[in-house]
Order: sequence, then structure tokens, then C-alpha cells
Amino acid sequence: MISDLLDQVKALDSSLQKNRAVNVNDKTLKKGFMQTAGRYFSETRPQIVAILGESEPILSHDQKWQDLIRLAHGNNSKKSYSLKVKSIRKELTEFNVACLSVTAQKGIDGTSLSDLTPSEELILSTLEDVVPSAAASYRQGILDLRGTERLSYRGTAAEFREALRETLNHLAPDFDVKSQPGFKMEKDTTGPTMKQKVVFILRSRGRKKPQQDSIKKSLDLIESVTGALTRTIYDRASLATHLETSRTEVQQIKRYTDTIFFDLLEISE
Repeated sequence: MISDLLDQVKALDSSLQKNRAVNVNDKTLKKGFMQTAGRYFSETRPQIVAILGESEPILSHDQKWQDLIRLAHGNNSKKSYSLKVKSIRKELTEFNVACLSVTAQKGIDGTSLSDLTPSEELILSTLEDVVPSAAASYRQGILDLRGTERLSYRGTAAEFREALRETLNHLAPDFDVKSQPGFKMEKDTTGPTMKQKVVFILRSRGRKKPQQDSIKKSLDLIESVTGALTRTIYDRASLATHLETSRTEVQQIKRYTDTIFFDLLEISE
């Protein structure tokens, strides 16, 4: 839902930042902004209103999307896009958290979080205290797995990965990780990787190499399965079979993610 739109906005923002021109003249980028705005008004907004109701914050948010469309129709500065996109991303994240909170209480199509396992309750309550946005992604992932009408689990896999990524960013900020003696960027990266952040956290806690290697292997498996699900496009004839396979793979991702969370967040059952 909102998380999928957020992914699109983040991708567009990334392309925008790579654009070195003072004004945005890239037709593909402009088209991307207009199409994403269209998706907000046609798909995401009705879902938000259905859960939260029509409100002043939503009407104000609508205006930002309209402003973005106007920018894309003209010859406007990269800075004007950046400011608008930054505001949209922040507000969409808040809507996502609010919607997930309401969904957890009311349930959707009979699916709620009232039957969380003790481990899930511990992880979720800890995340809500430490990184609320990560808690929202983790909560959404659980709801997706418990739903019965999903057509794809690619977004579900991404929710668990995003929850982990945001937690690592909170516990191991880029600046702190890069400030370590001997730190080196990995090939084709623009910042510390999740594995480098894990090593930073565990080293700061005095954990030995075997403990670090165990979590790094779990991260490799999460990245591998998530990447495979993201790249795969299923044909209609085999959709049912692939859906069941995908669900099983995402459940595996969740198990690895839970294990890492218990270690990183130092949760005791």
C-alpha cells in the first residue's frame, strides 16, 4: 500500500539526486514524478482515507502532490523538486505508521495482530520504542503474511528488509561506521553496507567473530531471497504455485530477521 508508493518516491528521489543539472529537464524523470503522483491519487489516497478518514493533513498532502505535478510540467530547479519530495516522503511515512496502527487495532478482512507470538510482541514493542518506522514495516510484513488475498509477496519481503535496514541505520549511523580505523567502502556502494553496520554494532559490544559471521550469513540469505523475489515476474499459468513458494520464502526471511533483531536489539525472552 503506502510502503510501495514510498519505494517509488525513494527511487525517484535517488534518480533526482544523481541529476547534476540545475533544472530538471529529464523527460523520463518528469514522467516518473507525474505517474507516481497519479498512483497516489488513484490508488494510495483512497486507501489512506478509508482507514484514517478525510482530514486536513491529507488535504495538505494532496497539495504537495499537485505542486509536484506542476513542477514536472515546467522547467524547474532540482532544489524545488528536492524540497517537495522530502516533504512528501516524510508525510507518507507518518501516514503509513498511522494506518498500520489503526489496522493493527481493527484488523483488515479479519486479519489483525491480536494473535502475535511472544517473540513478535517483544520485537515489535522494542522497535516501536527505538525505531517507529521500522516497527511499521515489521508490522506490515506480519499482516501481509497473515492475509489470504495477496497476489505478490515481493512487497512483504521488502517490508522485513526495510525494518532491518532502518534499525541498522539507527544503531550504526554511516558517519560512525566510516570513522572506524581501517574502514573501506565495498565495491559499487555509496555507503556502509548492512553487513558492515552489523560488524560495527557487534564489535562495539565485544562480540567475537563467530557471532558476527552467523548474523552476516543470515543477512546474505535475506538479501538473496529478497532479490530473487524482486526480480521474478510470474506468468499467470503458474501464479498459484509461485505464490505459495514466495510465501514460504518470505516466512524464511522473517525467521532470519527475527533472529537478527533479537541479537541487535539485545532482547531477552
